[in-house]
Amino acid sequence: TGGQVHRTDATNASRTMLFNIHQQCWDEELLQLFNIPAALLPEVMDSAADFGRCLPEWFGASIPVCGIAGDQQAALFGHACFEQGMAKSTYGTGCFLMLNTGDTALKSNNRLLTTVAYRLNGKVTYAIEGGI
Repeated sequence: TGGQVHRTDATNASRTMLFNIHQQCWDEELLQLFNIPAALLPEVMDSAADFGRCLPEWFGASIPVCGIAGDQQAALFGHACFEQGMAKSTYGTGCFLMLNTGDTALKSNNRLLTTVAYRLNGKVTYAIEGGI
């Protein structure tokens, strides 16, 4: 967008460890702890939203950016794991198993990461992930 839009989605925000995945906002306590002004952080949107338009010199036209997601979350979505209990495993530069936990943010006792799978129309779907 050439700096015209400063937005991200909930999946990418959740990976910063500065985003409260339960309240769906930047965590004020952590921002204060690390002395990070909230004004520097992007607006957090649904995974399918208006993220602006790319610069026309990139593709010969100004194309709208209508959705973004973190790589593992995008793979979960791409594998059509839309129901609670559905999982995918990705083997690439790393190996990761991600499980859709629906509207429940499960807390792991086994060092798994609770994260946002995607957020659509204001509704959050959570996931739990572990490296293989």
